[in-house]
Amino acid sequence: MSEPIVAIIGRPNVGKSTLFNRLIGQRRAIVDDQPGVTRDRNYGHVTWAGNQFVLIDTGGYMPESQHMIDLAIKEQVEIAISEADAVIFLVDVQTGITDIEEVMAKSFLRSGKDVFLTVNKVDNLEAEMEIGQFYALGLGDPIPVSGMIGRGSGDLLDIIAEKIKEHAIPEDDERKMIKLAVIGRENVGKSSLINTLLEKTRSIVTNIPGTTRDPIDSEFSYQKRKYLLIDTAGLKKKKRIKENILFYSNLRTFRSIQRADVIMFMVDINEGLSRQDVSILNEAALQKKGIILALNKWDLIKKDNTTIGEFQKDYTERLGVLRFIPQIYISVLDKQRLFKALDLITKVYKERQKRVQTSEINDYFLPLIKENTPPATKGKDIKINYIAQVNAEPPVFAFYSNFPDLITESYKRFLENKLRDKYGFIGVPISLSFRKK
Repeated sequence: MSEPIVAIIGRPNVGKSTLFNRLIGQRRAIVDDQPGVTRDRNYGHVTWAGNQFVLIDTGGYMPESQHMIDLAIKEQVEIAISEADAVIFLVDVQTGITDIEEVMAKSFLRSGKDVFLTVNKVDNLEAEMEIGQFYALGLGDPIPVSGMIGRGSGDLLDIIAEKIKEHAIPEDDERKMIKLAVIGRENVGKSSLINTLLEKTRSIVTNIPGTTRDPIDSEFSYQKRKYLLIDTAGLKKKKRIKENILFYSNLRTFRSIQRADVIMFMVDINEGLSRQDVSILNEAALQKKGIILALNKWDLIKKDNTTIGEFQKDYTERLGVLRFIPQIYISVLDKQRLFKALDLITKVYKERQKRVQTSEINDYFLPLIKENTPPATKGKDIKINYIAQVNAEPPVFAFYSNFPDLITESYKRFLENKLRDKYGFIGVPISLSFRKK
């Protein structure tokens, strides 16, 4: 199921980033006393009381300001409101209700979104006595918290977890349909590829980045198998601030990754992989999706019999820990290898569902581990006695050990590499769980 999205929204300097870091359990957002430090979205996954959701940290909301940065933040927040399933409206007990909060409250009431009115900097009982003033906003009971010391954060998470259950997006009823998201930077050929696969013009195709306006899922069949093509969209309407195009695109991309079984990440081979590309690939891997890398515009490359091997080596090195992602070199213009790409997508989909018999995996691994024992740590001899695949789609393997917490990262990588050498799992992130036995 896709995780609901919850956005933290409030005017500058009410402590949004501090609360964000507190709720996700790590220091990721930039925290500074200067208003406007958080200008781009920051995402984190939260698990609480058996429920999961995505938390977005937003920039400070200044609805009446005409400053360009404030306009950008305003638009980004408006997009977050439109895209999020629920909102944490964060206010500051020390400054009380300002004109900005009153404007924001009216926006929230019009939006019909679930809003958690959260009062920050309530560090003690004396401060808690001041939260009653926020009833005037008309958004229900204020929830007192202190992002700095963690006071009340568990209560806030309890309330959110209980409410967001209804926002979880269920899996499609048609389990045999492969849900495919086509993702990549602007102008890499996504819409042209989709049009070619669907054999009809469904998306506007131009040379101008960002011309895909609305997401439209499309169904098609290939080799007696059904596919649901999830197109990642750009802006629904033009925005005043160009940087918001990137934010909106990233949020839609995030949603598409959530919904998909397999990600087809397209790259213009003349431009190569950017840092942003690798970041999105890492997000897809974090969400345990199947992934293929489709390098488009292969027709523009001068080639000899060594060219493709050189490209493959180069991109494998660039992918680093993501080198399990298979590469395919395509030309949408010449319709080159497009259906081979679909074959590869189907293979990755099946790899993601693969199960290995417990007896088989132990017959393979136990002699291997005996020959290559885990390095001793803190004077402890580490043994792995039993291995089992405990989940598929995505695959999870449990390694039972006398000291699971002492197994080194390098040995874990060794085990994953050996697992892939034997069983493939091409294009599929694998999770290794080390447990006590």
